[in-house]
Amino acid sequence: MSAPAASIGPGALVSESSTATSGPTPPASVLDAQVEALSQRIAADRDRRCAEARAAAERQARELLRSARKEAMANVSEAVTRERKHAEQALRQAQASVELEERRRAQQATRVLLEAMWAAIGPALEARWSDQAQRSAWLLAAVGQARTLLRERSWRIEHGEGWSEDQRDALAKLAAGEGPAAAREVALACDPAVGAGIRIRTAGACLDATVTGLLASRARIESEFLALYLALGRRR
Repeated sequence: MSAPAASIGPGALVSESSTATSGPTPPASVLDAQVEALSQRIAADRDRRCAEARAAAERQARELLRSARKEAMANVSEAVTRERKHAEQALRQAQASVELEERRRAQQATRVLLEAMWAAIGPALEARWSDQAQRSAWLLAAVGQARTLLRERSWRIEHGEGWSEDQRDALAKLAAGEGPAAAREVALACDPAVGAGIRIRTAGACLDATVTGLLASRARIESEFLALYLALGRRR
């Protein structure tokens, strides 16, 4: 007896059709189609917004980087300017220190030079006074200056110890002058404190041609000595 034939129902037909056909399943209804379209629009909008957000973030990052570079360059420029100013100030301070040190050394050298001059000038004048020819020139210069500066006709001339009568007479004659119109009243006096040179006094004035008197104007002597010293140095 043969087996009964298999029945073919609607369910079996659908199953065979689904296995035989490939691809997306079409929407079962209009509502499904609308939901699918809405989902696609939402996905597209999401992708667009994400792309815009990425672009905005990239622009912002580029702007931040550009701003950071600009600020860094400004900071570097400011730092370079500041360091340059510090270096220039340090250089000026160094130059000022060098100049100050040079002036200090020059002043010290000048002081040493003047001290040596003052130590030597007194003995040098004493030596000139000890030489007869130079003593005569000294007395002649002193009397000539007194004639110019002292108006009184009566002179008192003070000299040191050790003068002979001939030396006193020669000094008195030199001071009195020649001729009646030039005659002066001259009185000589020995003063042990005089030393080298003479001192000529009148009623209201005194011309001190002693070593002490000649060296009384220290500032003028130092100035003249330094000028002569520098002039001699330039000639060498």
